[in-house]
Amino acid sequence: MSLLRTFSRISAPAAAASRAASFSTTASAADVARIQLIGRLVADPEVKATRSGKDYVSYTIATSDPIGPPGEDGNRPEPTTSYHRIFAFGDNSVQRLIKITKGTQVLVDADFRIQKTPAQEEGQLPREQLLVQHRSISVISRPKTQTAEATA
Repeated sequence: MSLLRTFSRISAPAAAASRAASFSTTASAADVARIQLIGRLVADPEVKATRSGKDYVSYTIATSDPIGPPGEDGNRPEPTTSYHRIFAFGDNSVQRLIKITKGTQVLVDADFRIQKTPAQEEGQLPREQLLVQHRSISVISRPKTQTAEATA
């Protein structure tokens, strides 16, 4: 038993060192830009077609921006809303997303990248656009139906 204890004492620092050495600062193929959004669909998702004829879905969700600190007058600014256009590709995404309606509160998990468009005219600044590509969506709550609102 003492041989086992001795071996475990000797091997423990080596095991810890190998775990620490497994982290690297070099870029990995797994480095991704991900975003999660919780908001409501502004409109029903739209089915569109790519140039090659494949269907994809485009939808927009509205999110509430955090309220900032009070101004010099002591009043907090009014809350603001941001709108995020999201694109979803693949037959499964199309079939699932067309069933979700305007006003539904959703959690969207997506990849994003910044696309830079060069200036079209001299003196104009290049344009940057955030492209958000859908990975998954979860319905948090559905909008109240008009009949339920009328009876309430």
